[in-house]
Amino acid sequence: MFLTEPEVYELLSAYSIAVPRHKVFWKDEIPSWDIFPAVLKVVSREVFHKSDSGGVIFIEKKENFVDAIFTLRSRFPEVDRFIVEEKLHGIEAFVGVKRDFSFLHVVGIGTGGIFVEVFGDVCFIPLKSEREEVRACLRKLKLYSLIKGFRGFKGNESLLLDFLEKLKVLLLENPQIYELDLNPTFITESYVIPADGRAVLKEPEERKEFRSLPENLFRPETIAVIGASSNPKKVGYALIRNLERFRGKVFPVNPKYNEVLGFKCYPSVKDIPEKVDCALIAIPAPAVPDVLKECGEKGVKLAVVVSAGFGEAGREELEQEVVRTARKFGIRVLGPNTLGFMVPSLNLNASFSTTLPPPGEISFLSQSGALITAVVDAAAKEDIGFSEVISLGNQSDIEVAECFELAVRNSDTKVILSYVEGLELGWELLNFVGKKPAVFIKAGRSEGGKRAVASHTGSLAGNYKVFKDAVECRGGIVVDSLEEAFDCCRFLTAYGRLEDKKLLIVTNAGGPGTLAADYATSFGLELVSVDPVLEELSRVLPPNWSRINPVDLIGDATSDRYRAAFEILEKLNWDVCLVIVTPQSMTDVPEIAHEVVKLSERSKRAVVGCFMGGSSVAKGVEILKREKIPVYPDPYRAVNSIRRGVWSVQSSSEERREKA
Repeated sequence: MFLTEPEVYELLSAYSIAVPRHKVFWKDEIPSWDIFPAVLKVVSREVFHKSDSGGVIFIEKKENFVDAIFTLRSRFPEVDRFIVEEKLHGIEAFVGVKRDFSFLHVVGIGTGGIFVEVFGDVCFIPLKSEREEVRACLRKLKLYSLIKGFRGFKGNESLLLDFLEKLKVLLLENPQIYELDLNPTFITESYVIPADGRAVLKEPEERKEFRSLPENLFRPETIAVIGASSNPKKVGYALIRNLERFRGKVFPVNPKYNEVLGFKCYPSVKDIPEKVDCALIAIPAPAVPDVLKECGEKGVKLAVVVSAGFGEAGREELEQEVVRTARKFGIRVLGPNTLGFMVPSLNLNASFSTTLPPPGEISFLSQSGALITAVVDAAAKEDIGFSEVISLGNQSDIEVAECFELAVRNSDTKVILSYVEGLELGWELLNFVGKKPAVFIKAGRSEGGKRAVASHTGSLAGNYKVFKDAVECRGGIVVDSLEEAFDCCRFLTAYGRLEDKKLLIVTNAGGPGTLAADYATSFGLELVSVDPVLEELSRVLPPNWSRINPVDLIGDATSDRYRAAFEILEKLNWDVCLVIVTPQSMTDVPEIAHEVVKLSERSKRAVVGCFMGGSSVAKGVEILKREKIPVYPDPYRAVNSIRRGVWSVQSSSEERREKA
């Protein structure tokens, strides 16, 4: 069903949203109208694009009004109603609403006219967002420059925020709205008013229910492996082998064996004489529902269905049977088509990955098992540790949003890293984004990527732009690569999100320092002034030192010069200090690294290393990694990680969310 422009205006008015002065009239009527210039339009559910089809006429003077009515009547003899309204002026903005299956209503706003398509200057704001979060989103737009004031254009940010808040309430109370176009919407210093309106109504689709996961679901004391095998080529063998170091109890299940890798083997999970917290299932897909029934009768709480051949292979009904069986017995299902999960601090590798990563403070949630194996394999080299690693598989039951919420409650987790292909519970996810530092890698931004996602997990990729804007509006970080994800996690595990963005750069090379300053400026970081300590620095540094930030200590700087500069620079009001080191013949890299560590300990502020080179700086890099100080090989990665770590929304918004 469609709502015409007058019907949209009526709906907006009910929520105190200003609309143009207008009058609706029948085709045989000549209405009384004295506001000019004006706009005359057709009112029809069949005419979707009024301007393109000649259904809009601009009228400058009253004497042209009647002629315009007759012209429009002749163009659309089948149309019964017309509307005349005042012609608005001001900054032309795009405002549109779409109901996303995952995130529900999102409000798109950007530069109006053709520019929203040419520049892509639009952001999507979720209804969960708070006023300050909306303000932060608006300030990323080119449109904001016009609202702030530019060459005769000026808007009113406060009025625009009021308009968007009222629109959010309207959408929350009218879930049947599928699309809503308010284009153009005009913004001036005195008003924010849409000059057109069209809506599509459609009953909301049925969505999966969010169900909070039990606290220790992924911390079992006993595990059964159903489909255990003594054949090294079988997944059931890998699962048992990986559990040999597990501190809890392991029970292989397979009627073909009496023993598997030294563990007593049972013909059925029901024959195990002790309670079973978790079942790893690696059997042919058609047999899984019956085995789940046995798990339910045994009292199993978590079933990890490693088996493939479900929705991702076109067998959606079999996957739904798994879900129905699990629901009947109160079992939560991870997968199917999952790698499994890992808890390094417990030596728990409940997966068929050959490697268990080091323990740490990152919860890694992924819809790709292969990506997990690659990340885990690289983790030791990158000095990245995990509190848990969870492979979501097809998300038939347990969804990434539910695991995310559990990670928020996990005291061992400082940072949540998520690889997302498709998710159903985006609306619910936004309740928890921002409560802990969160980094997302989102697949499916292109049409080719979306097709690959569907074939890989059987899930539908959501709109990348909607995902990115919604998550970042709430304080999440969406990155473009695994390298950037690691870089961000390294900074966030060390320092969390920073409230302020004042940056100090100390370097022994002018070029890298200048690059770092350029990156910092383009990212919106603030370079602090060194003027308050200029004289003190000049007494300990060479005559040709830079005298600005970046503080260039000159190429022959040793650890003594770094230390002397640090002791003075500590007096300045900075939030992050980036220390750049390039290897010269006199550069004592390990000693400089120790001075960086001391600066971090003394200042109690964020200190980041950028040690450029290979073997010449390796020992220094090792020292910083050992002391949990983020260190990067080039200025871009260092500065990018710092800007990702800066909290872009005022802390009061987060405090309000915590109280809620």
